[in-house]
Amino acid sequence: MKRLSLLILGLICLGVVPAIAADCPALVRQALAATDTLCHETDKNQACYGNVNLKAQPIPSAENFSFSKPGDRVDISAIKSLQLSPMAMDTGEWGVALMKVQANMPAVQPSNLTLLAFGDVTLENDVPSPTTLDVNIVGQSAINARLMPNTNASVVGTLKPNQPLTAVDRLSDSSWLRVKMADSEQLGWVKSDYISTDGDLRTLNIVDGTEPHYNPMQAFTFKSGSESQNCAEVPQDGLMIQTPEGSGEVQLWINQVVVKLGSTVYFQAQASGDMVVSTVEGHATVEAMGVTYTAVAGSSVHIKLDADMKPVAPPSMPEAYQLAAVANLPIDHLQRKITIHAPLTPQEVADVQHSQSGNNGNNGNTNSQNCPGNSCHNGNNNNNGNGGNNGNGGNNGNVGNGNDNGNSGSGSNNSGQNNEDKKKDKDKDKDKDKDKDKDKDKPHKP
Repeated sequence: MKRLSLLILGLICLGVVPAIAADCPALVRQALAATDTLCHETDKNQACYGNVNLKAQPIPSAENFSFSKPGDRVDISAIKSLQLSPMAMDTGEWGVALMKVQANMPAVQPSNLTLLAFGDVTLENDVPSPTTLDVNIVGQSAINARLMPNTNASVVGTLKPNQPLTAVDRLSDSSWLRVKMADSEQLGWVKSDYISTDGDLRTLNIVDGTEPHYNPMQAFTFKSGSESQNCAEVPQDGLMIQTPEGSGEVQLWINQVVVKLGSTVYFQAQASGDMVVSTVEGHATVEAMGVTYTAVAGSSVHIKLDADMKPVAPPSMPEAYQLAAVANLPIDHLQRKITIHAPLTPQEVADVQHSQSGNNGNNGNTNSQNCPGNSCHNGNNNNNGNGGNNGNGGNNGNVGNGNDNGNSGSGSNNSGQNNEDKKKDKDKDKDKDKDKDKDKDKPHKP
């Protein structure tokens, strides 16, 4: 009897375990292949159910919401939360979801941000349901749209009388409205005194004016499982985000951490643990609690989180990631084909950390000669021409010396003039321009 038991145990060890190990990578391949087939027509601002099992919760106002089987697609603005299943070999389950997100890229741009989530992952949309209201400029003079809701803020555009606009946000007292300019998709703040509408301003979302305007799933809370997979070929539960080629830098708000990326990045996050931002191509800049660091390709940045997935400490300086942590990521199923960057060497880590030491508060620009491999890709903080949209504190040279002369392009950046010269010029004329700003924001009466 004892010999029989040992024989059965030997058969299990020699037969069943190898079979499970062989099925494990096959399940991953099948799940990702199914996602490719079912989700290849996913459009801008849509989520696609790639592989079982997913659970989606719609926002209360969503109509005809159906997201219950592979191949289903819904608008991401209708999703309140999304829960993916961890790998279960006995049932063949491994949740996979694909999303195409506009984020702060221009609407006319054909490519989208790609989000690929897999395994034990929860995503909760932190952007309120979008609100819009058709409005018009009143009076007979052009007025300025500004980066922030005050007359001293930088000008992002000039609006003509009777120009139709779309309002998207308002201050709590409705004194300023954030509007979208139809010709450029640029966002800017305008005094409501100079706006007319047949609608009700109270229907617009209330914001404090200091935060950027986030589109659906551009701001979300994210959590991934912490259990290690039994199969080495399975990527650990997480989320991959990739920007399209030539898009520059895209800004996201993940677990209340500002993330600016122009790249392919792998995210993991656990409650009362760390959010890990690993850059496998390009760069990713993270900002939390006033501290900013950039994870170049081949490195990771860690941010401590509390039980509610909020940051409780500044991000760590970049460090080399472990190859095993990224080697099996499903990069072949993203929009752009890339190669996973090798982990940084100790010398490269030292160079990157040295280049970023003392640079907090400068948006994490690490476009230096020391960045290794392809980590210099888009490292100049290009923000897709949406300076007024992403709240980066700049507007890509559309303001220049701050003179409100009705020509928003008159002050574009000249490569031969350094930032210090511009600051001196701006400070020199500050008092004079301040008076002109106030007059220009007030249209002339007929």
